[in-house]
Amino acid sequence: MKKGLLACLIIVIITLMGCSNNSNNNNTASTGNNPAGTKDSAGAGSGPDTSDKADAADNKELIVAGQEIAASLDPVKPLTSSYLRNIGAAEALFKVDAEGKVQPELAESAAEVDPTTWEIKLRPEASFWSGKAVDADAVIASLERSRSLDLQAKPFLEELSFAKKDDYTLQVKTKRSHVQVPLNLSYYQTVIHNAEAKHDAIGTMDLTGMYKVLEFSPKQKMVLARNENYWGEKPVIQRVVYEEISDEQTRVLSVLSGRSHVALNIGTTSLGQLENSEEVSISAAPAANTQTIYLNLRKPQFEDARVRQALSWALNREELVILAAEGESIPVTTWLGSNPAFAEAKNAVYTKFDPDKAAELLDEAGWAQGADGIRHKDGKPLTLRLMTWGGDKALGEALQSQWTRIGVKAEVQHGDYSLIQTARESGDWDASIEAWSTFGDELTLLTGQYAPEGSANYGGYKDAETNQLLARLAEASDGAARHELALQINERVAGQAPVISLFPRPQITAVSGALHGFEDHFRQFENVVNANLTLDSK
Repeated sequence: MKKGLLACLIIVIITLMGCSNNSNNNNTASTGNNPAGTKDSAGAGSGPDTSDKADAADNKELIVAGQEIAASLDPVKPLTSSYLRNIGAAEALFKVDAEGKVQPELAESAAEVDPTTWEIKLRPEASFWSGKAVDADAVIASLERSRSLDLQAKPFLEELSFAKKDDYTLQVKTKRSHVQVPLNLSYYQTVIHNAEAKHDAIGTMDLTGMYKVLEFSPKQKMVLARNENYWGEKPVIQRVVYEEISDEQTRVLSVLSGRSHVALNIGTTSLGQLENSEEVSISAAPAANTQTIYLNLRKPQFEDARVRQALSWALNREELVILAAEGESIPVTTWLGSNPAFAEAKNAVYTKFDPDKAAELLDEAGWAQGADGIRHKDGKPLTLRLMTWGGDKALGEALQSQWTRIGVKAEVQHGDYSLIQTARESGDWDASIEAWSTFGDELTLLTGQYAPEGSANYGGYKDAETNQLLARLAEASDGAARHELALQINERVAGQAPVISLFPRPQITAVSGALHGFEDHFRQFENVVNANLTLDSK
């Protein structure tokens, strides 16, 4: 009976999406789209490839279903650059591989000349869709346009100044010593675009990627065709359709029915439907972020580091991953542990689930367990009010259960994120959960989390030893030395426990069995399409 209902639902979904797609196609004229089979002003043919080289696999169409797609074609508009990059239309000077290493993309190489100077060599063979060279002048114009118009790009560009050394060499000056310039220029907000072009229509936008935008209906659908003049390895699949399907269940049914080949942003509650499918696989590469409990160190019960440490020792992280993430993550005990470049930090400090150690620390701190099972000190119970939001309700309840076992009177307050913001402003909070990205420049990340003035130092952590290590990191020139100092800071903070690290937030993608060559990546959102993807012949 259930199978019959599911089949009916799939048929309905396919029918509705077919109608929606027809509607989308009728709207494309308003965005300046050219009809299929014509040439746009960027120069490359947008119609089917009729050359002798085009085989059956080349003519297949990859369909990607996302929770949302871009509302604009201009890379400097909010979030647009990320959608253009993940679908193969846009590129940056550098990219990050699945192991967390920065690799050249439009750049050919990079070298640190002195503590505040880098030189970047560009690929002379690279070009925009229009045929315009990706030379030093074009790259500088692109980055300066992003700096001036894209607020999300500013954190990565504000410390950098660019100058042309020769046609294919950039000189980059930094405000502080040893900024990791290639890392900064790998973020999707720094995608290189022709600053002289108008990015308000597909006929005038000018990027560098392996796929060119052919049709576009904002917040609905984007169709892309293979860029036959692409400077790098050309993709096997000729066309890509990127559809916005906001409803998660509809995305799941889309990939189960074979209507789409990739479905992004799948929640853990939908895993049961996918796990039983022989036609769909699940990609769940852990993201480079850490589900983190931030403690308000201004609250009396958290002033003693032993109490904070006890809260961390008491957590069975493997159980939390199962209960709150459907098993689609891995436990980490320190904040940097979710960053693939710091894999050795995954299980540092809190090397095992140890409720006995937690109880011992609470006893030492003067919190005695009463007949009611709750610990008290000076007549007051050990309380903790945990604020959660979004999809973290189940996580909050699992934490509540585990802390109750060691005598903590824990409660969960689940609601909108604005409630957490308001509570932080007033100081009326004990603990809250967030998942900040752990991938990036080590000093910027760690300063933001743990320096007294750090924007994510919600709990008011102030530690002289941590501050000294941060100062040393700011002056470190050698990559190995920076790595070691970052590990020391990470371990010091975990030991002091102003925050408690749990696991990377799951990023789940459903992939059709007909698609081959899909690559798992901790930044999956930027790495959906690659040149080696192929589809089975029908």
